[in-house]
Amino acid sequence: MSADTGRDVGRLDVDLLECLAAGSTTAQLRDFGRTETNPQNKRLIAAAVSVRSRIDELEDRERALVRLGETVRDIAGLDGVDGVLQSIVSRSRRLLMADVAYFLSYDEATQIASMHVSEGIISEAFSCLRVEPGEGISGYIATTRRPSWSSNYLTDERYIHTTTIDTATSEEGLRAIVGVPVLWAGRVVGLLLAGDRRAHAYRPQDVELLFSLAQHAGVLIENATVHAQDQKALGQLEVALHALEADERTSQAILELQDRLVALLMNRGSLEDLASMTQSAVGGTIVICDEGRRELARAGDDERTSTDEGWNAQPLTSSTATLGFMLHVATKSDHDDLEEIQGRQILVRAVSVGALMLESLQASLHSSREVAADLINELMSNPLSDRATLLRGSVPIGIDTLSVVLLARPADISRRYDLFRAAHRLAEQRHGLSCEFEADVLLWLPGGNPNQTAREAATSLSSTVSDAVTVGASRMTVTSRTLGKAVAEAKNTVSALVALGRVGQGTDSSGVAPFPTILANSSNEEIDQFIRDVLGQLIDYDKEQHTALLPTLAAVYLNSANVVAAAESLYLHANTVHQRLARIDQITEVSWRDTDVALQRQLALRINALRTQN
Repeated sequence: MSADTGRDVGRLDVDLLECLAAGSTTAQLRDFGRTETNPQNKRLIAAAVSVRSRIDELEDRERALVRLGETVRDIAGLDGVDGVLQSIVSRSRRLLMADVAYFLSYDEATQIASMHVSEGIISEAFSCLRVEPGEGISGYIATTRRPSWSSNYLTDERYIHTTTIDTATSEEGLRAIVGVPVLWAGRVVGLLLAGDRRAHAYRPQDVELLFSLAQHAGVLIENATVHAQDQKALGQLEVALHALEADERTSQAILELQDRLVALLMNRGSLEDLASMTQSAVGGTIVICDEGRRELARAGDDERTSTDEGWNAQPLTSSTATLGFMLHVATKSDHDDLEEIQGRQILVRAVSVGALMLESLQASLHSSREVAADLINELMSNPLSDRATLLRGSVPIGIDTLSVVLLARPADISRRYDLFRAAHRLAEQRHGLSCEFEADVLLWLPGGNPNQTAREAATSLSSTVSDAVTVGASRMTVTSRTLGKAVAEAKNTVSALVALGRVGQGTDSSGVAPFPTILANSSNEEIDQFIRDVLGQLIDYDKEQHTALLPTLAAVYLNSANVVAAAESLYLHANTVHQRLARIDQITEVSWRDTDVALQRQLALRINALRTQN
């Protein structure tokens, strides 16, 4: 072959084949064509370069598949979903030699994608990325369910750009981004993406590699999710089995306690009995209280009140309302799981019985209120009537044993129902009767000192109701025939106490004598004004000058205007008393001996004394 036709064709074939067999690169093969002029030889060299390029692609794919297989095997050994996702993201980054890789969880119901795991991300905004439907490259991939990539995302107009996503992308410095959907059972469960901080094009094999990993990822994620659910179900089964074994070991004790609780209910046992029985079974402290957390019964040594924190509060409910609570607090000693399970089962049964007992007490309270009110109203209007005789037989006690009448009034009228319940319990304890009477609560109790009984009742009821309760009593010994008069006297007494500002105190009519009727019809403000009008000048003078003109005047009137006797009672010389009386006349410009003035002053002094009386 001549020199101008180039190499011998047969020889070139051999050389090219030997180069291919030796693994020459495409650059080395292209060197053959630099001085070649023969068209046929150029085609042979181009064919050899093409074969070498194809071999390179196949070798790259083989290596990628090997790495992909290794990745899948490694990830398949992980249990948790988060661990699987983190491994997938990490391998994606390494396989594509990318700066970052990340996985977005996708909710098909809302079409919102949110960052789940990432690697290589450095900005806070990008690590918290949340993509609304159709936004950015992630929304585009989720909507189209196909891979997508961009050599420079921020300038790529194919995507819907938002300030939030673009700002986060700029802050992260990302330029080139590639992403694929993670599919399982025909639905998108996530999005797998990788990116670089330099602009460049992605090769088809890069996209194919990421898509292959995403396909395996969908299977692995689902398997990990199912495995996690299986583990959770297994744990729940173990807990259920443990609880079943605990129930079996404690069922006999529970049944025995239940029999005792039923017997308590059938025999009309008290709430104190229920608290004691429950506490002996579960330990710690048991408190039964009403719906306002006011204590009704207690068993145990814990001293915290029913309104303190730390109680295990179980509601005692009827079909229509919450009647109260059973409170339990365990002792400081440790309990095992079996004891806790048994304690819960016991409390459930005790709470059921407690609710029935409270409901029965409420019904009894309502019935007692109506019967007592009917009887008292009938006795006050016609104590000798046949109806009064019939009603006397409807109450559980003999009214001939009752002799003290009290009227109780709460400072806060909204607490009236609470006061009635407290009065009902007090009447039951004292074997008496109670009912609502106009705006007050009436108690008719067995014999005793009316004044002392009123004081004790005010203290007890105020403590129970957690409100100041004022109690007035009649001084007379009450019978069925004098009940009406006694109730009127008790009403005047409690009204007088309120008018005097002695709210929360208790006394009989002697404690406001001799003016119960007058004071009952006056307000506290009216009494203030009366005392001020009569004694205001002397009160102010004594306060400013640190004198004792008012006590001196009171002593003189108390001793029937006998100055000598008044001086002796004050341990003063008679002249001193005369000087003080002269000063009083000078201040008031009225003689202390003036009969009308003296009467008003004595009345004001007595009322003022009653106001400060305990």
